[in-house]
Amino acid sequence: MKQRTGTVQGLRIALLILCILVSVKAQAHDIWIEKEGEVYVLLYGHTGVSHEGVVRIEYSPDNVLQVECFDETGNKFDAEVNQVYPVRICAECAVLCVLTSSGYWTKTPFGTKNLPRNEAISPLSSWLSYESVKRIDAWTEKLSVPLTGDLELTPLRNPLELSRGKKVRLLVTLNGEPLSSVPVSYEGKTRGQTDEQGRINIRLRHGGMQLIQTSYTTPADSEKADEIIHTATLVFEIASEK
Repeated sequence: MKQRTGTVQGLRIALLILCILVSVKAQAHDIWIEKEGEVYVLLYGHTGVSHEGVVRIEYSPDNVLQVECFDETGNKFDAEVNQVYPVRICAECAVLCVLTSSGYWTKTPFGTKNLPRNEAISPLSSWLSYESVKRIDAWTEKLSVPLTGDLELTPLRNPLELSRGKKVRLLVTLNGEPLSSVPVSYEGKTRGQTDEQGRINIRLRHGGMQLIQTSYTTPADSEKADEIIHTATLVFEIASEK
């Protein structure tokens, strides 16, 4: 009986440790895009939606890998990008997509290091991080399909005409292909997972800026990392509450 109890306790401890490790790795800061006149500003940190107060964390402009600006027909055109912190993008986009990466991360007994696995001491687990953010400011039906090959959240109907309490229908894709059973969060809390067609409904709980996020992990065929963690954020604004 004591042996069985010890085994059960050991399993509980192991599961607790696993949950902590998963939680630590899964915890991420928010990435979002604000608009100031005709200029977009890429921000990183915590929004006031999921945390108490807005906290901005400085990032390296070198983390920005790709900026794509689309018009209402879904055609891509060039935008002027200011490569200093905070990165500013001068354009009038119906949809703006930005891909960033903070590089390789390795968990070690001495803490989590911003290094690939093959350069870290006593590596326990490692990953390559990609974060994409998509902001929508105008809408036509031609924008109801994925616009990039990154992990992407795509509204299937116009999200800009919605109001508090309404649901937005979303499609989650990677390389343009739907992903099933993928968790989607809103206000920093998981609200459900995608169905077999990669779709999910999310109820909007307030006016103003909306921040919807998802993440997906793929294996990394490299000595530098065990896996690749993709995260995607969708940003759009609806009428503020009166």
